[in-house]
Amino acid sequence: MLLKHIEVVGFRGINRLSINMHELSALLGENSWGKSSLFEALSLFLSGAKKSYRFTLDDFHRPPISDLPIISHIYLIFTFKEQYPEESLQRHFASISDAWVTLSDRNKYIIYQVDGSVDSSGEVFTDRHFLDQEGHRKHFSQSDLNNLVNEFISFVPVLRLGSEQNDSGQAYRPVKHLLNSHRARSEARIKRIFQRITSSSQQLSEVELKKGCDSIVYLFDHYLCKRYGDLPNYPNDEKLRYVDHSFSFNALTRFNDLLKDGHKTDRAMLLLVLGQFLEERGEHLFRRGATPILLLEEPENNLHPVNLAITWRFFSLLPMQKLVSTNSAQLLSFFPLSRIQRLVRKTDKIKSYTVNRKHYSNNDLRRIAFHLRMNRPQSLFARAWLLVEGETETWLLTDLARLCGHHLLVEGIQVIEFAQCGLKPLIKLAQDLNIEWHVLTDGDGAGQKYASRVKDMLGESDSIHTRLTVLPAHDIEHLFFENGFEEVYLKAANYTKQDLVRLNTNKVIEKAVHKYSKPGLGISIAEAVELQGVESVPLLLKRLFSRLVGMARSQSG
Repeated sequence: MLLKHIEVVGFRGINRLSINMHELSALLGENSWGKSSLFEALSLFLSGAKKSYRFTLDDFHRPPISDLPIISHIYLIFTFKEQYPEESLQRHFASISDAWVTLSDRNKYIIYQVDGSVDSSGEVFTDRHFLDQEGHRKHFSQSDLNNLVNEFISFVPVLRLGSEQNDSGQAYRPVKHLLNSHRARSEARIKRIFQRITSSSQQLSEVELKKGCDSIVYLFDHYLCKRYGDLPNYPNDEKLRYVDHSFSFNALTRFNDLLKDGHKTDRAMLLLVLGQFLEERGEHLFRRGATPILLLEEPENNLHPVNLAITWRFFSLLPMQKLVSTNSAQLLSFFPLSRIQRLVRKTDKIKSYTVNRKHYSNNDLRRIAFHLRMNRPQSLFARAWLLVEGETETWLLTDLARLCGHHLLVEGIQVIEFAQCGLKPLIKLAQDLNIEWHVLTDGDGAGQKYASRVKDMLGESDSIHTRLTVLPAHDIEHLFFENGFEEVYLKAANYTKQDLVRLNTNKVIEKAVHKYSKPGLGISIAEAVELQGVESVPLLLKRLFSRLVGMARSQSG
């Protein structure tokens, strides 16, 4: 079974959040926007080591305004769904058969709820139960309910990596009578190597490295092929390259290739990652039918980009559901667009936004994947996008905004040229992910067509002035030529003011562009503005910068 939906009310940093989950989900959000609180909710109540956790006063949400009272109730609702039809009828799920319910789509679900409350005396209560198809509590005796909760959690154990490191300093010494299998001895060897790597800068010997890699190959085969190789291979609509229902030989082949082709430091990195994974998992084997949930909290921390890529290749092959929070543009570029979920803090709740694939053609997705997800993944972390036609505007407007006292990157504003990707797919993406956006177009024929497209895509609450600025000139070069910067273009074209008597503006700009390129002239204009003062910046652009900053700050939470 897979975790499909989480509802959180009143827990720690989350006032209210409703979010869908996939086999792989990448969570984006600024600091204090609920990612850690969401991971805490999962790790505290779906972890075998903490299955008896009870709420404390610190778990109740505190509103940002200190005068408001602390929320007195917590609701956590975890909804799980069958991975494939009739999975719930498998023999190993017999112990939790009473927890399943059939919903309107005729699929089987388990809806697990944890409630917290505090009375007037300050006493805190914790209540766990399962819901039926109507959303009402299923009734069990207390002992039967406790057993059912424990059985259920054993099928969906949560492993959280990245939030803490094991720094006990104690050498790993396994109990000898537990080393009675190849599996146990392989895990013990990797744990010893893990502690050796984390406690010393000394390099591993070739013998240690080879033994460690042999253990990795064995364990990967043991957990992947033997435990998941017999799962029915139902089609996966998105064909995710690293999430497939048949976790078996294809993944194992890729993993073995990684071990063979990797440099010594790469293989040591894999040992480190698997060692931390085993440390977090503890001594208990995953039971048959279990689908572990791996929480990776900012895995990019303390990793060189090359090591990050190696680490992710390892995690991507693990046969389990993965929820990743990240601030890494590089890591984000590894994820399919449809698996990225953006969290935005509103006044009374945190909202989750994701891409609706039905809004895009295959060509749209290809363009976005290349121009944005692969080449500008940092754009997905932005609060607002300024969509411009070309490279000149990117150079020039960034510098002009700075001279006007606005640092676009600091405000979370990303300038993106849309000409190659297309304007429509980028606007749809911004709308899906709730990223504020504004389009700047030239005043020529092409710019008027872009402006018409923007008008057609306005949302119900959108104003044309909020979303569109059309230059009152043929293009940005003509705008500055006509607003006191003709000297820059005349000098670039090797003309004088006297030549303007016999030459028109187009001829001068055309020759200047031919000699210096549009981006080069944009930089020259920025330098000229710096000399003349911010008063020389056209009023239209000053208003544009102020509008963008206001839009971005509206998303600051």
